[in-house]
Amino acid sequence: MPEKIGLLADRGLPAVRVRAMLQQLAKASENHVSGTKPILEFRTGTLPMDEFGNVRLADTAPGILRDYGWDRLVYVTDLPLTTRRPVISQTVEQGKATMLCLPAFGLLRAKEGLRQELSRLVCGKHAGAGQREKGVDEIEGGDVEADTTRVLEGRGRTLRLLLGMIRGNRPGQLLKVLSSCLATGVATGGFGIFYGSVWEMSYLISSWRQIMITILSITLLTFWLIYKNGLWNGGYSRKAEPSVLSVGADVATTQASTDSVEWWRARMDNLATTGTVLISATGVYALIYLTMLLVSAAVVPVPFFESRVNSTITPLDYLTLAWFAASLGTLGGALGSSFDTDESVREATYNRRELQRRQIVGLFDGD
Repeated sequence: MPEKIGLLADRGLPAVRVRAMLQQLAKASENHVSGTKPILEFRTGTLPMDEFGNVRLADTAPGILRDYGWDRLVYVTDLPLTTRRPVISQTVEQGKATMLCLPAFGLLRAKEGLRQELSRLVCGKHAGAGQREKGVDEIEGGDVEADTTRVLEGRGRTLRLLLGMIRGNRPGQLLKVLSSCLATGVATGGFGIFYGSVWEMSYLISSWRQIMITILSITLLTFWLIYKNGLWNGGYSRKAEPSVLSVGADVATTQASTDSVEWWRARMDNLATTGTVLISATGVYALIYLTMLLVSAAVVPVPFFESRVNSTITPLDYLTLAWFAASLGTLGGALGSSFDTDESVREATYNRRELQRRQIVGLFDGD
């Protein structure tokens, strides 16, 4: 009788990725170790988190296998899993249930890496990506009681996870909800274009100073979005998560270990948040720039522009004017972002699972 393998993926990017490669996986499953092609079933759904923001795969897998009549479960999540290194997979039930961490596959060739790992699993083999971690005593997001935990090794492992986290956060979604920020930025920049002094400054200011102003405006917008919406992870304390602690030196060792894992994860969270918001802020700047370019071309006549700067005007001068006005507008956009609700910004900044984890562990409780 053929084996039934259930493919479960979180809503969003994981489901999109897995659904897109179902035909390839069905083809790969023809090489199943048993010699019999298994039956593949795909579902979109999530595994619950406990009160500490962790997915207890060992607790939930048996019930899922029983309820759906599956012999094996492969769960793809966009929740980052970390020890002191990025976790790419966890396995329980003697290999019957495997959880794959999509962000750990990175950005470049992430689809191919996920396809290769899923192909191994639907062929009845064990997870093979990464290196097996021994003695996992603390994990963020995953199951400390898993039979097998595999982590990324080698140079660039942290960057790989970081890029995967940023990709999973969908920076474009945040750009869509910053309507007040964009409107205020366009209004501020457009207002400045009507003043001849702005034309003169844009004409006289050097390119390197323009670049510095651009960097400053995008940086300030990024900072304000993170600060105002409470996106920074200042670290958190677990709510007395049950564990068996010995006395003396072992207590100090366990506490240091916990702090180290939490600190490492907080650092990754903040880097991913900064990267996500920075990309969105850059997108806001680009939209304001394009708008200012159209406004300057429509509003500022060439003869009047030349009379203010006492020089011949070229198309490059209009590009420079729009550039300078966009920088001013972006600074004004930071103020306008205050009118975008915290909830909408948070929902757009993080994928569903990461947002849920942050809510559970209380990272937004300081509002």
